[in-house]
Amino acid sequence: MTPVPLELPLRPGEAAAVACLIFDQAEGKPLTGELRTRLAGRVPGLRLNSLTPYFGSLERDPVHPSTYYLAVDGALGQPLLLHMAPANAPTSSLFRKPLLIGRMPRAGGPEMVINCLPFGPGDREAIRKFAAETDSRLLPRPSGTRRAIVVETAQPEVELPVALEAFRALAKRGGKGLAGFEGGAGVYACSVWAAIRAGWREGYSVGTTIVFDGDLERAREAARRSAACSRFSAAVGSAIRPDGPEAEERFGPALEAAAAIAGYIRETRSALNAGRSFDFEIDLQGCGQPTSPADLRFCLEWMKGRGVAVQLAAPEMGGSGTGESLAQLAEVARGFGCTLSLASRAGHDGATLAGMGQATLGRVSYRLSSGALPAGAAGLADAIQLAATHLFGAVVS
Repeated sequence: MTPVPLELPLRPGEAAAVACLIFDQAEGKPLTGELRTRLAGRVPGLRLNSLTPYFGSLERDPVHPSTYYLAVDGALGQPLLLHMAPANAPTSSLFRKPLLIGRMPRAGGPEMVINCLPFGPGDREAIRKFAAETDSRLLPRPSGTRRAIVVETAQPEVELPVALEAFRALAKRGGKGLAGFEGGAGVYACSVWAAIRAGWREGYSVGTTIVFDGDLERAREAARRSAACSRFSAAVGSAIRPDGPEAEERFGPALEAAAAIAGYIRETRSALNAGRSFDFEIDLQGCGQPTSPADLRFCLEWMKGRGVAVQLAAPEMGGSGTGESLAQLAEVARGFGCTLSLASRAGHDGATLAGMGQATLGRVSYRLSSGALPAGAAGLADAIQLAATHLFGAVVS
């Protein structure tokens, strides 16, 4: 343990009150959502001033079941992870050199020791260890071809907790399995951190976009940096030749690049033991002309013929992105077991979203850019609700 500083980041007495509550209520019982909720309901009675606990994050040490971890905010709002254990228990099996808060008596039980360590969105190794070793449901995972709302965040530390609360409200009303985030390695750790603090174990994806600019080695490096993500989009629209007379001439170079990127992702994830399963998207946007149903069919057939599984396809829509053309594109995608990926726009009101939902039969992955929202983070929850309501019929009051 590190030496005790002159000023602790939280009051030992308040940390002890939280620890006693956990030991009294959780020892010998499975850590369920119901138990975590019940513990959270006891917080007002503790009259805490120097710490804010996030009981959704509560987990046991994977080796020592009487040792607990809990994400909290300290006296100045600094994010921390509490480590609480009987005084005779071994040190943490996950974290080395935590800060000692104190050894304290416990009424009706053995003496306990409480430590803490920094646990903010930038503490990537601590975040990775916590999620991977205590409950892997806190990690992102592929969503396949299921419907989704993918939030492209401009301020992840602020917006991801807001988004998860909105997704939780949707889940309570039948809109399950919708949560997704976009931003690559820069958003990955923050997404897991937000999921831990929110106690989000219902599944979510984290994606990255690999832009092909003619340099495959650069694409390989981008895949390596974001190998832990669960969704990868190969943005190859700039390699499409819109004036080519034949589909092979127009799309061949772009699809060759997409297939190579998919190969890099598989190789990198295998080398890092990151798991074999991931979602792959071909992004045809930026090619200069709208993607026709015939174009999309050619691309998906080409990828299938090369053994590349494509779960998502982002066509170049042009115009508003609704109507008969969208319905035809969606039909082609469904024929290949694929889902259309569509980007939000400023003009996407309720009626427009409803039309998109009808055209795609609700099978769509909708990329919602928080940076394009007039109110930014303040309007994010409402934007998620609006999209879910009209695209999928998941109504949240």
